[in-house]
Amino acid sequence: MKRERERTAEREDLRQRRTKKFLVHALLALMEERPFQELSVVDICERAMVHRTTFYAHFEDKYALLRYAIGELQQEFEMTEEQEGRCTGERDYFLAVFRNALTFLRDHRKLYLSGITGGGAALQLLEDAVVEKMCGRVRMMGRRGASVQDELSARFCAGGILSMVRWWVVQDDPVDESCLAECLERFFA
Repeated sequence: MKRERERTAEREDLRQRRTKKFLVHALLALMEERPFQELSVVDICERAMVHRTTFYAHFEDKYALLRYAIGELQQEFEMTEEQEGRCTGERDYFLAVFRNALTFLRDHRKLYLSGITGGGAALQLLEDAVVEKMCGRVRMMGRRGASVQDELSARFCAGGILSMVRWWVVQDDPVDESCLAECLERFFA
């Protein structure tokens, strides 16, 4: 996914990248103010100071922009190569991603809450992206020809992790991040 984004960025000229950046920033800023479902393309364009025709030259609709924005946000909590090198297995990988995600969500709490209260479409896209990333990692780390059971295990773990994170964010950090990480470590023991 990262390589695909890099190749796309190489093909895009500076204006295209700048326009997408403005649109993403506008979307994220608006999502911190109101639920995603309440936002329109016009709202996003006005905030980004971009004409609607320019918006549609880059994105099919606000959901396409959201998917793109999620891809950009994922880079913020993905592990560095150094962190990945320390992961000896799926368990270590999931725990590291979980810790990174908690830090990210603590810093972007309003954005996540907007996804929850906005009818769930934004949140569902984010959660689907996380699940796909985790499943891809299991396939990559796993044996040749990863089985359906491996993918189901990854989806089960991702679902549990996402549920814990949602509870933690909605309850306004009822426990320390380290407590959540310790609980998750026990589940993976």
